[in-house]
This record gives sequence, C-alpha cells and structure tokens, in this order.
Amino acid sequence: MPPAVINEVNRGEPWNVTVVRARLLSELGDLRLQEEGDRWFAVVADVEVTAPESRSDVSDILTVSGVEGLLDDKPQHIVMVRDASRVQYLNPNMPERIGFVWEQRGSAPIPTNVTITIYKKTYQASSLTDHMEWLDHEPRAELEVPVEDKRSP
Repeated sequence: MPPAVINEVNRGEPWNVTVVRARLLSELGDLRLQEEGDRWFAVVADVEVTAPESRSDVSDILTVSGVEGLLDDKPQHIVMVRDASRVQYLNPNMPERIGFVWEQRGSAPIPTNVTITIYKKTYQASSLTDHMEWLDHEPRAELEVPVEDKRSP
C-alpha cells in the first residue's frame, strides 16, 4: 500500500484526504463521554469530495490502528472542526476540515503514534443491479501520525 504523508493531499476517488493531526482531548464541545475518566481520541483531516454527487459515507474515509481501548472500530462522532456540528453529507469540491472522534477508555495506554489508513471506492456497475455505484471499499494509503496530548490538566 502506498504511503501517505501528514499534511499532504492523498488524491483519489471518491475523496481527497489530507490528514492534519491526531489528538487526545478531555472535552469536545457538547459531546459527552460514556464513562467518567475516559478521553476523546480524534483524527483531524481535510476532506474534499471528488465524486460528482454529495457523500453520506464519511465514516468510510479512514480507520485507525495502534490505539488500544477504543469503544468502536468506526468513529463514534464525525464533526466539522469549524463549529463541532455533526457531518451528515459532504458536497463535491467543497473541502471541509473534519474531526473523526472515538472514545478511549481511561485505563488504556496513552498512544504516542497512530497508524491511519485512508480508503477508496471505485465507481462501477453493481453485479446485482447493474446500476453504477461506488463499490469496493478498500485501503489506498497508510501513514503514521504522532498523537498530541491536548487534555486539560
């Protein structure tokens, strides 16, 4: 799998992705942790839809590995960095800075690095319906990112 580089655009279909940073946070706007003592783990990325239509599959853009104690494999929250509103759709040719957010158990080790995998999809005819669809969700690039500890003391 080709490597990606932090703060550089990874171009592809149906989205371009620029991973900006990974952070640990104590608080995140109105979001509430399920368990006292847990923390937020967030990946911030700039995402631009390259497909001709709006996308609602934002949770398919990236995954993380190397972080123990996450409550789920997929982000529990995906929010706009500018106002912490939840992302439901992204529109073509309108880049947005997005936070992909997971809750991490407070008992889990503090990560210092994370491996981020960026995914792609292919626009092709479905073998079931013969309609053109975005299919074959698969990894397209991977990068190592340092984790900043931005929790309040």
